[in-house]
Amino acid sequence: MEMFEEFFKFLKTQDLPFSQDQAVLLAVSGGLDSCVMVELFQRAGFPFAIAHVNFQLRGPESDQDEQFVQTLARQLDVPCFVQRVDTKSVAQSTGQSTQMAARNLRYAWFKELTDKHGFVGVCTAHHQNDSLETALLNFTRGTSLPGLSGIQANKIFGSESDFAGLQVFRPLLFAGRADLERFAKAQGLAWREDSSNAHDDYARNLIRHQVVPVLQSINPNLLETAARNMRRIRSADRNLGYLLQQFVQYDDNTIKIQKKAIAQLPSPRQALRQLLKDYGFDAEQTRQMAEAFEQNGLEWHTDKSFSALMDREYLLVFASNKSLPDSFSLKVQEDDLMLRLPDETRLFLMYATVEAGENPVHSDPNKITVDAEPLRFPLLLRKWQPGDTFQPLGMGGKHQKLQDFFTNQKLSRLEKEHVWVLTNQDGAIIWVLGMRLDERFKWQNTTKKVCNIHWIR
Repeated sequence: MEMFEEFFKFLKTQDLPFSQDQAVLLAVSGGLDSCVMVELFQRAGFPFAIAHVNFQLRGPESDQDEQFVQTLARQLDVPCFVQRVDTKSVAQSTGQSTQMAARNLRYAWFKELTDKHGFVGVCTAHHQNDSLETALLNFTRGTSLPGLSGIQANKIFGSESDFAGLQVFRPLLFAGRADLERFAKAQGLAWREDSSNAHDDYARNLIRHQVVPVLQSINPNLLETAARNMRRIRSADRNLGYLLQQFVQYDDNTIKIQKKAIAQLPSPRQALRQLLKDYGFDAEQTRQMAEAFEQNGLEWHTDKSFSALMDREYLLVFASNKSLPDSFSLKVQEDDLMLRLPDETRLFLMYATVEAGENPVHSDPNKITVDAEPLRFPLLLRKWQPGDTFQPLGMGGKHQKLQDFFTNQKLSRLEKEHVWVLTNQDGAIIWVLGMRLDERFKWQNTTKKVCNIHWIR
């Protein structure tokens, strides 16, 4: 099957969203791989623009690559964007390797271009050899299942990334470098050779020149075999992620992982690693978690602003937002109809007259109807505080500390931190929001006017 037909088949099987309706950005270095990608997109009739980064790492060669790409864009009459960066200076100032600095610089720029010009995403010219080298490099350095599955054909950077929302496509993963070279020569394509690829200074080049040839001597069909194995690993990883979700609950902004269920798995540590990897928790942290299921109250934090808390039944994972000061409160005036809380929830109030004998019953814990007569404004909406007491509805007017009430309700420490109370002007608690009304403000047989309060979260 010809290269062009293989290309279209791969786009279909990978559900890559290229069409005549929306332009895509092609990352073009001027090398063989990216020039073949340009040729395939041109022949397919997909609208595109070219982006080239001059990393200024190879002196005149880098400038010649830039000129080559600009000439190619003019010949094809397509937009061309060029960015020149002092990669070595950036690497030194940030403490990154040259390769990592180059990667971050180019993806940050691609993100800027796609946002500004509305491109559907950016395409890079990674192929089967690149994917195999990535898997081997990850295996050598240490990795999990995703690291052994090579390069993805379609990736969106998550919210924790500096390039959040950037969609990256790899439309050449169906072919090896030799396939691309045969096609380029047959089509009479020109390209630039990167002299640095001939040296073993980088670990990837060492694998490319020294390791892969040995493996190919054992299996001449290494690329096809590796691609098949990486697909299997990718499928196994997806299956594992799917199965582990049965032990996870999503409650508002909190992820609740069932401790007992995870502890019964053959490898709790690996399960936690799988579940928490996207939140920035490293292997050492997940090891500690797996060994601390019986130690409630322990916490872990990540550079991605996530925290984990070991609670009684669950390992709780949540965004590490700056908490409100203990003194924070909102005044509720008699004519207020709606208040917006700092956690983006809302409180609605509505007054009504009632007939004698009516007795409202709400099955929704976020709704209450109170006797309006004992209300004294302004009411106060605040976070609960140690020492707070109230008279829980149904306990015959007996006082109870909120801390004891929470213990009976089996609230986690994290859940306690999100509890709001509505108090009367004199400080008496009217309602522990979403949980219990105070006995003193319940509907009476003599009640003539009520206040309906609804907390929407």
